[in-house]
Amino acid sequence: MKFFLTPFTMIIWFLVSYLGVYLGLALVLWVFSLSGILLVIGYSFLIAGISALVLSLPALINFVILKLYNLSWFSIIFHSLAGILGVLCFYYSMHLSPLQLFSNNGSTSILQTLWQTSSFKTILLMLPFIGIHLCLIYTGIFNPIAMKLHQLPK
Repeated sequence: MKFFLTPFTMIIWFLVSYLGVYLGLALVLWVFSLSGILLVIGYSFLIAGISALVLSLPALINFVILKLYNLSWFSIIFHSLAGILGVLCFYYSMHLSPLQLFSNNGSTSILQTLWQTSSFKTILLMLPFIGIHLCLIYTGIFNPIAMKLHQLPK
């Protein structure tokens, strides 16, 4: 029965990896548009969301892999591949259609526009975005393998 659930949990794993980074980027861009006290509040909620993500994903991974699949190499490898595929699909979609701002003069990269608007806010908000990336890469790809290697008898 558990091997019939593997494709469904792999799809969920892929969507968490892909949409987590994508929605993280959308939240960072939204918080960038705020000013004053709303920026401080939005940044606080962004950091709180990242902290909740960092604390809840390993528990979810522990439940799904340890309780449901009993740490079988089959499920660990395929779930790690789904995580890799999710992150790579995000980068591939950003490569095919990068975020750009269009005007009468042409198009510019959104990162370049953010940097020209406010370099301090760009640096401040890219740190949580890098944190989202690292969290999803670690919990989606490396954590299942580390759990299995930690369980192996010495």
